[in-house]
Amino acid sequence: MRDDDFIWNLMARAIYGEATASEKQALQEYLAKNPELQQQFELLHQLLSRSAGSGHATQDDYTEQVRVLLAKTGSPISPMTAVPRNVRRKWFYYGAAAAAVIALAYWSMTQMHVPASRGIQRDRYPLALAAPKGARKQLLLPDGSKVWLNGGSRLFYVTDFKSRTREVKLEGEAFFDVAHAYTTDGVKRPFIVHAGNIDIKVLGTAFNVKAYTNEAVTTAVLYRGLISVTKHDGERNFQPVLLYPNQKLMIPNALVAENPATGTPPEAIKIEAIDSTKAEEARVETAWMYNRLEFRGDDFVTLVHKMEQWYNVTIHFTDEAVKRLRFNGSFEKETMAQALEALRLATPFNYKIENNEVFISSAR
Repeated sequence: MRDDDFIWNLMARAIYGEATASEKQALQEYLAKNPELQQQFELLHQLLSRSAGSGHATQDDYTEQVRVLLAKTGSPISPMTAVPRNVRRKWFYYGAAAAAVIALAYWSMTQMHVPASRGIQRDRYPLALAAPKGARKQLLLPDGSKVWLNGGSRLFYVTDFKSRTREVKLEGEAFFDVAHAYTTDGVKRPFIVHAGNIDIKVLGTAFNVKAYTNEAVTTAVLYRGLISVTKHDGERNFQPVLLYPNQKLMIPNALVAENPATGTPPEAIKIEAIDSTKAEEARVETAWMYNRLEFRGDDFVTLVHKMEQWYNVTIHFTDEAVKRLRFNGSFEKETMAQALEALRLATPFNYKIENNEVFISSAR
């Protein structure tokens, strides 16, 4: 048996609990010397153990994880072609779900490399992960960085993570825990997030970015490290902003220069301190990662945007006055109807739910 066949067989035995203690030790030693294979093994373990043990995972779940695996390998291969045939037969033996995972890996690989003109890619960059409204998802990037996506968000790869920069594009909201990474000659490789109308450059840090297209402000909250924020179109009147730990940056999506004729000031860029005495899971800015919808002094329009992402509904206002109401609170396990009723009891208004739409009006 060839060495690579032996390793893949050993990986399969380890995944399904058949490896002896000495085989597990040998595998750990080999993977420690081959970090790329270690990443593949960890993801394959997640995919195959889930598929063998449960029938509840969806095709989208598998496809997203396989895309991560393909991004990690950095080459147009898939588990279907990389795994030796005898090992594939072993995995097929463990059930149809495992076979579906491998088939999905092959399908995902082919879709990632088709021309954009065929309409497979909705963006000119390959999709890394999408979180539909009403859901939160996690992703491990090829460099070991971790990303949490809030509902109604998408993350795209801008670079292949092998060049001198690691770049992604964000639509929506995400929390990034960025790993340090270096080139072969020991130079740090910056991590760049393109979100809304700004670019965020970091080396190794943890921060939250919120850049929904239907909101007026893009925000960035830094927890560890240091980030530099610039306007990605190189606008001259926008000076780069350095953000330090426990600071929150708010940038209007429509930056307007001062009008010399009228003396109208430009749109304000704000930096605020966040409460660093609270644990990360207790903070308003990252509550969504812990399945809580938090709001502090939000007007109804701002709160509605959050609720639409959280509950996967469309909300309409039938008059202007109700938009000015403000609310404080949080939701965790409440349904949409329970949340609306709680808000109505705090500050009276009327609402009507029709299928997946909500109509809100002032109390009469």
